[in-house]
Amino acid sequence: MFKIYKEKKIANKIANKLYKKGFKVKMKISKNSKSIYLKIDNGACSTIRISDHKNYRTRSKYNVIKNYQGKSYEYNNNILKKFYNFNMLNSLIVDIETERSNKILKDGYAKYKAIRDKKDLEDYYIYNKKVA
Repeated sequence: MFKIYKEKKIANKIANKLYKKGFKVKMKISKNSKSIYLKIDNGACSTIRISDHKNYRTRSKYNVIKNYQGKSYEYNNNILKKFYNFNMLNSLIVDIETERSNKILKDGYAKYKAIRDKKDLEDYYIYNKKVA
């Protein structure tokens, strides 16, 4: 029987909360570990990594780690990484909303929306080319 890990439940919980706030969320499950990656707004916002272990190779800004106790953020290869445990999901959601707001203020809503909707448009045009 298929066992649903706690990481998957947490990923679904985060995805539902973000979806209710107006984000587009895509989920990718790792084949080699219990890691789950959530891509937010087609890459317009940073990726969330949910796992039971810490990993230095990934470029995910937001890392939700089971039973994590340590620094809340660190710089690794000039990339800011923020760490949360499974009980800190509300602060994760607030940080993601803040990042989206800052990007919209910096670049403008039109540019943010273009990045967010770019993949959907590419899929639409590829689909129409195959039919025609």
